[in-house]
Amino acid sequence: MPHYAGTTEKPVEYLEVRTDWDELVGYLWICDEDGAAGIARYLIADNFDGAMHWFSKLLDARARELSPSEALQELIADPGNRRSGRLVPGSRAVSGLAELEARAAEGYQPPKEPYEPPGRRPDPKFDQPWTEPSLPPGSWVYRYKVDEGHDPAGRVPSHAVAGAWKLTYWGGTRAFWHNPAYGTVPEAVAPSGEASPVPPLRAGRRPAGRALLDWLEDERAPRFCRITGSSGSGRTHLLAWLAASCPPDNPRTGRRVHVVLSAEGLTVRSATWLLAERLGVVARTPDDLMEAVQDGVPRTLVVTDLDRAGGDLLPDMPEQIATELLTPLLQVPWLRVLVEASGAAAAAALSAAAPAGAVLDLDDPRWTEPDRFAAWCAGLAGHPVAADQVHPSPGLALLASRTPPGTPLDPAAPPVERAAALAEAWWAALPEGPRRAVGALAAAGRPVTDAVWAALPGAGGAEAVRLASAYLPPADGPYRRLQPDLLERQVVSGCPPVDHAALQAGIEGGLPRGADGRPLLSGIDPQWLGLLLRHAVHAGVGGRLLADPDVLIHADLATITAAFEHLQPAPPYFNPLFDESAPPASPPPPGAEYLNTALAEAWELAGPVRPAGSTPADRAAALHAWLAGRDQPAADHCAAVSGQRWRAAWSGPFKGWVPAHDPRGEALVLRIAPGRGPLRQYLLAAVNGILRFLDPTTGLDVREVDPSRLFGNGEAGMVCGDEGSQFFLQQDGTVVTYPYPEKKGGRPTPAVKWATWNFTSGVTALATLVGADGPLLAVGDGGGGLGLIRTAAWEKTATDRPLHRGRVTDVDLTEADGGVLLVSGGTDGTVRTWMDGRGPAPEPIDAREHPVTAVAVQDTPHGMMLAAAWSDGLVRLYRWGTDPVALDIRLGLPARSAVIDPDGRVFLALPEGIVALTLD
Repeated sequence: MPHYAGTTEKPVEYLEVRTDWDELVGYLWICDEDGAAGIARYLIADNFDGAMHWFSKLLDARARELSPSEALQELIADPGNRRSGRLVPGSRAVSGLAELEARAAEGYQPPKEPYEPPGRRPDPKFDQPWTEPSLPPGSWVYRYKVDEGHDPAGRVPSHAVAGAWKLTYWGGTRAFWHNPAYGTVPEAVAPSGEASPVPPLRAGRRPAGRALLDWLEDERAPRFCRITGSSGSGRTHLLAWLAASCPPDNPRTGRRVHVVLSAEGLTVRSATWLLAERLGVVARTPDDLMEAVQDGVPRTLVVTDLDRAGGDLLPDMPEQIATELLTPLLQVPWLRVLVEASGAAAAAALSAAAPAGAVLDLDDPRWTEPDRFAAWCAGLAGHPVAADQVHPSPGLALLASRTPPGTPLDPAAPPVERAAALAEAWWAALPEGPRRAVGALAAAGRPVTDAVWAALPGAGGAEAVRLASAYLPPADGPYRRLQPDLLERQVVSGCPPVDHAALQAGIEGGLPRGADGRPLLSGIDPQWLGLLLRHAVHAGVGGRLLADPDVLIHADLATITAAFEHLQPAPPYFNPLFDESAPPASPPPPGAEYLNTALAEAWELAGPVRPAGSTPADRAAALHAWLAGRDQPAADHCAAVSGQRWRAAWSGPFKGWVPAHDPRGEALVLRIAPGRGPLRQYLLAAVNGILRFLDPTTGLDVREVDPSRLFGNGEAGMVCGDEGSQFFLQQDGTVVTYPYPEKKGGRPTPAVKWATWNFTSGVTALATLVGADGPLLAVGDGGGGLGLIRTAAWEKTATDRPLHRGRVTDVDLTEADGGVLLVSGGTDGTVRTWMDGRGPAPEPIDAREHPVTAVAVQDTPHGMMLAAAWSDGLVRLYRWGTDPVALDIRLGLPARSAVIDPDGRVFLALPEGIVALTLD
């Protein structure tokens, strides 16, 4: 391509090139004698794109065979653009080229490296092939730093593990999760005498109890242990004793059980929600839970009743929970997992995940002392028990005490065979009177209280239940069931087949109703509604009940989730990288045609909201938020039931947010930010690696331009500059800039780069505002400090001391009382304010034990508003003024960012979607 000469020894004629805001781009020079022309770029301006505009214009002029002076005359009339500026005619001068280039380079220094937040470690290189069959997409791969004396296949202390890589669904690596406990000093172990008291363990089970205590404390023992045995062998009772003996605050740190979860009736989803709640975190999926436990905190998890997971609606659920939930957790080096599981499929899945795991089989006689077992049997009420015939099963002994003597039992036979013989003898001896009540208990298919049992169709009422109870083995707690399992099977086989339609009609017909004929479910026992739903699903009308928001508000969580998953089974996993074609989908089960899709999606999103401790009002509020804009009548009904002072205007994700090629099939919202300058009418949202421009009123993506694909995903923050450029703050303190596209690359705010180069504790949070005196930039750093930059006047102020212990996690600002108010949240859980020019407030606005994940502040017509979110999923809204408000909201996973607009609308970005709400 022809071009002008780029150098000359002769004098050159030049003109300044300046932008509309008087920023010098460089000097465009010419020399006709040597046919030379070029631009000496003003290096300190860091405006390479602007200089390139003039390079291209000179190339075009040369291609048209214009002389340098003719090109200059033409370019004086060129309007340029916002980035390139234009030639300044009155600046014409003559100089030597060397002197001109030296002048262009004055004050230039090589670019600085941004400061990283303190304590941040570089990511190690990923060195494992993602195509390896043992590493399927979505799995976690751990990089161990094992000190001498530690076995990588055994228990590796958390301080010896650097962290973990995670593979994406496509098989590539996403990020390295650093273990915060890496390299720390482990907690001292208390002497053996300083431990919580151990309650007595009866029925001769001291050897089994001692084995579990030794497993907990032995650093050489495997991280996983499975408790097995036949029904009635005392597995659940033994684990309950262990939890009572080893509380989470036990001074003897090796004897701590942190979480106990009964999997009975649960699915992968509901088990994840409940397990997360017991761990003090929030998780919607096993993937979320895995991310939450990458904190290096040693914990012991106990899962009981895995064989009963899913109930009779989802018989394959024990294996699914073992595979999808427990198998990933078994990879975490600092977790110890104890699971009660005897079913073949679940046991095989767990053994494959932890082949070196320990197994404690309670059917093995060595774990039960014969003499102590015999003494315990002698103290049982009822018929005398031949201890040698039922050893080592406490459940068999209890059933034998309610069975008339005379049933021969072979002590050498397996416990299952002895249980079958006892169950048959017990049923044969049961008088006709109690049989109907016992049959009703068996038809319930789940543990129930005596009050619920008495109300069951066919049970005969409270007096019949009282009489029947005398024939049953004593209940272990408030709930009653037929145990061992072979006893329930014997009763079911000896009774007429369960008529689920009749039972559903009987329970539903007995519900109180309002004037409109709708059932009044408020105040009804959630367990009773769960029974109704179970029978309705079996009768083929479960979808009709699940389409009623009141059922979702008042019934028990486990049954609702199992019913949804029964009627909406997940399609087989398909990864186009490894699978040639998707497996065929199964036909929908009866009742699925009644389902309300919006309610089903809202349930999955609202499920993680305090699953065990929520009130109907809590659940109704969360459902309202995720139904808004999707099923407005249902959303309005849930809002009325919740009684909260806020209303959701809309919630996303919407159709089109998720790329068709994404195998997850769901949105992943990373950040939101208010638009500024030419984008001020939009709410910016980073969703699935794409920047979208949303209408704040409807939530729809309305900007008719191709969406921007993000290479910097804004892990730590996303802001919009006054000229429309977007800035994505990364965890390492660097910023990725996306210039405003309609101006051929808008002007990157110099203050953003200046902050990354000059805040020595690293930039960890950013916020922008176009104020009365021009653009403002708020900065939070890794040391807990704040800064404010007025970019028009280039005035910079900062707090004289850290406001937070640890890094600032989010910051926002607004104009108030003639000044600028900054609000910040930190890893220390506090929310603090700083009025520029007046100093920080002496006390925090709020303080909790969980890190703050998002803050927002805005002066609105209704008063000053502030939103703060924490890592446990709580969002707290404040409004000061004539009608002050302080509200707590839980919608699901923690909010990653928050925005309050000038009208007082609040936008919360959760990983699974965005919720827009207003206060009454």
